Amino acid sequence: MKHTFLGGSGLRMGSLGLGTLTWGRDTDVEDATKMVTALLNHGGTTIDVSPVYGDGLAQQVLGSIFSGGVDRSEVVIIAHAGEFYHDDGVRFNGGHAALTASLNATLTELGTTYVDVLQVAAPDPRVGIEEQLESLAQIVRSGAARYIGLANHPAWRVARAAQYLADLHLPRLAAIGAKYSVLHRQPGGDLTAVAREFDLGIIAQAPLAGGVLTGKYRHTIPATSRAATEHLSATVDPYLTDKPRRIVEAVTKAADGLGRTPADVSLAWLLDQPQVTTALIGARTHAQFDQVLSLPIEPLPGPVAQAISEI
Repeated sequence: MKHTFLGGSGLRMGSLGLGTLTWGRDTDVEDATKMVTALLNHGGTTIDVSPVYGDGLAQQVLGSIFSGGVDRSEVVIIAHAGEFYHDDGVRFNGGHAALTASLNATLTELGTTYVDVLQVAAPDPRVGIEEQLESLAQIVRSGAARYIGLANHPAWRVARAAQYLADLHLPRLAAIGAKYSVLHRQPGGDLTAVAREFDLGIIAQAPLAGGVLTGKYRHTIPATSRAATEHLSATVDPYLTDKPRRIVEAVTKAADGLGRTPADVSLAWLLDQPQVTTALIGARTHAQFDQVLSLPIEPLPGPVAQAISEI
């Protein structure tokens, strides 16, 4: 697996990472352990976790994997701060106390003293961004996080945050987390421009659009797929309309011409986009994850890459 630095930071990450959205709910400890083992065996390092993934159980699953013998030092952990899981839904609080409490709970569940990247999970209009950034800087200085980032934030807010930290000589912003794929290209505009300006690494979420870019939804909805699952269908439904279907057909045609798969072509295109450091694969089973890890993901021929960009 190829590795690169997260933006202008000193943190090296594998081009493919492991998402844990389904862990503890749809993915049991055994399957999750197999995924982590496969990731490490293929030279990968990166695992993305959140207090709300798997109905609040994902972090406990990862913690049990570490306690079961997987070496924490071999893994790059991307953690989300400020998200809280409750029976009546997910809540977010971006205040200082909430960010700190969220991180402390994550560290306890993972059985570790630090995370490699701590991302504020979403904007909180009730809290001044200065308070959030001062909190993140304090967390880095304490050693509880090595680098900081913002996930699911608009470009203007990321730019403001990066400039604020730079002006006050505080720990720099290193990462932007965002949904990014052939079917979801919004980060390729202003967000990429901001990432270039401040040398930030983009952590691509949902790089296969919930599995749609594998081509498995071209003709039907498989009975065991996300789209057929009540609590996961919302992650797929936006990509099953006419326009995304036409794009998937074009990607499939390009893949057939190259003797490759739609997933391979989609990931190769994404990882070639400016500032993209890693793509997080949120497979539900180790078999699905193994299939992705087995892809060559070699650079696309220039005309093919250009054609996909212009679809």
